[in-house]
Amino acid sequence: MKALLKLTNVTKRFGGLVAVDNVSFCIEEGEVVGLIGPNGAGKTTLLNVISGVYHPDSGTVEFNGKDITRMPPEEICRLGIARTYQIPQPFPDMTALNNVAVAVLYGKKRRNMSLADAELEASYFLEFVGLFSKRNTLARDLTLYELRMLELARALATSPRLLLIDEAMAGLNPAESLRAIKMIKTAQEHFGLTILWIEHVMKIIMNSAERIIVLHYGRKIAEGPPKMIAEDKKVIEAYLGERYA
Repeated sequence: MKALLKLTNVTKRFGGLVAVDNVSFCIEEGEVVGLIGPNGAGKTTLLNVISGVYHPDSGTVEFNGKDITRMPPEEICRLGIARTYQIPQPFPDMTALNNVAVAVLYGKKRRNMSLADAELEASYFLEFVGLFSKRNTLARDLTLYELRMLELARALATSPRLLLIDEAMAGLNPAESLRAIKMIKTAQEHFGLTILWIEHVMKIIMNSAERIIVLHYGRKIAEGPPKMIAEDKKVIEAYLGERYA
C-alpha cells in the first residue's frame, strides 16, 4: 500500500530542548496508528509538526507524496489533514452550528460556499456526532464530552483523509470514553479515514490501533503491533511499567 504520511528524520528543538529527535515512520492509507509515551515525550509536538503549527528544524514530512514540511497549517488542512486537541479549542461565543460551519468553509474546495450552505452541511456533521440538538448552544455552555464531539465534528467538516487525535478521552468518565471510542471508529469507517491517535489510556489504544509508535524523550524507541509493544522491554521500562506487562 502507498504511504499516506511519511516522516523522515524529523527533529524539532525549542532552544536547548530537543522535543522531537530524528523521528521517522510511515502511515498507510486506512491505518489506525497509536502514538504513546510518557508526558513530555514529544507526542503533541509531533502532531503540531505534521499539521504545520511548527516547522521542523530538520527532516521532512510528506503527505500523499507531497512535501508539506514548510507549508502553513491552512494549506495542510486543505490538503486533507485535520486534528483534534487535548484541550478543546472552540470559538466559545459561537454556537455549535457556527463552529462547524466555519470548519466547512475553511476546508478544501469550500471557498465559494454560502453561509447557508455551510450551515446545512454543518448540521450533517453535528447529527453524525450526536450534537444536532445542541446546534444553537454556545460552545462555552457545552459539557466536556460535547466539546470533544464538537472537536470531532469540526475536524470531519474539513474533509480530511488523515485525522490527528490528541487524547480525545482526557477528562471523560468510562461511559463517555466508550461512546467517544465508538464514535471515532464509526467516523473512521464511514469517512474512510486514516488516524494517528495519541492516547494515555492503554486499554483504549491497544484495542483500537493496528500499530503503535512509542516516543521517549523525543525519540522513537519502538514501533509495531499492540501485542509486540506491550511485551517490549524498552517500552515497559520507559512507559508501561511491569504492572501493565
